[in-house]
Amino acid sequence: MEVIGIDTRIIDRAARVLSKNKPSLSKLDVYDPKYYPPREDEREKVLRYFLVMVAMDHRLSRPGKPYEGYVDGEFYHGADLLYRLGAKKYYEDPDFFSPEHLMEISADEVKEWLSAGSASPPDIVVRTYLLRDLGLKLVKLYEGSVEKLIGGYTVRLHDVISSPGLIEKLRVFRAYEDPVEKKAMLLAKFLEARDLIEIMDELDLAIDNHLSRIAYRLGIVMVSGPLWDKITGGVEVTWEEDVLLRMTIKRAYRLLAHKGGVPSGLLDDHLWIMGRKICLRGKEPLCNKCLFRNFCMARKNSKFMVNEHTYYNTWYY
Repeated sequence: MEVIGIDTRIIDRAARVLSKNKPSLSKLDVYDPKYYPPREDEREKVLRYFLVMVAMDHRLSRPGKPYEGYVDGEFYHGADLLYRLGAKKYYEDPDFFSPEHLMEISADEVKEWLSAGSASPPDIVVRTYLLRDLGLKLVKLYEGSVEKLIGGYTVRLHDVISSPGLIEKLRVFRAYEDPVEKKAMLLAKFLEARDLIEIMDELDLAIDNHLSRIAYRLGIVMVSGPLWDKITGGVEVTWEEDVLLRMTIKRAYRLLAHKGGVPSGLLDDHLWIMGRKICLRGKEPLCNKCLFRNFCMARKNSKFMVNEHTYYNTWYY
């Protein structure tokens, strides 16, 4: 028998810690020119950049094939390399991100763009398809304008009776069809942090590998039975299992944000940075630097020191 649930006792303890440490939580610098467009650039161009880059923000590495390399003499890994190459291309040629170009982009262009030395994403053909789909539908449905897709500065993420929310409008694009809405929430987080939109309803966290790993180790999401055996054994889960796990994690973090009085975007930033710098995958975690070290399940019981569940064949996260 499989059981997946949320441990509200641990969420309560984590919420108190977050509330106490809110001013010192880690936060992304969304204006860092290494990774993002300048503050003063034209709105449509910046919107295009984030729409495209988040569409590409999934599954960059595979076992034995890390996505890492040097750009202009500096070493980058994972998402840092992706967004560094994105920003470099943007500064060289912002029209590269135009829908008219995307709808005809070639696999060779995508590989050249997203490669650094011998490092390149493993699914160039898929990424090319996603970019062409994005460009074509922007042209056909929104006259090539991301601004028309977004619908102005004040935005609702979810449907109201009179009009569809941004999340629902994004689902038309294959890159953003994920039922758990990881990319859609990440895009909304970026746009809000850049003051490109004001969100009128609720932003959720973008549930990626780092946030999943932390949820299992911390113990806010508990899994038992054959599915837990898959997680601990590194056995690939099914599509349905992946959605079920990430949806539960999403609900758990929503509850944590509410109880801790922490904006979802800030909590997402902190946990993502924590997953990359503290609660590491494949390396000894730096538990002494973790805010949650006094009640983390994995610190008390090594059986919970697991990685995120395995699900490679996806462009959702």
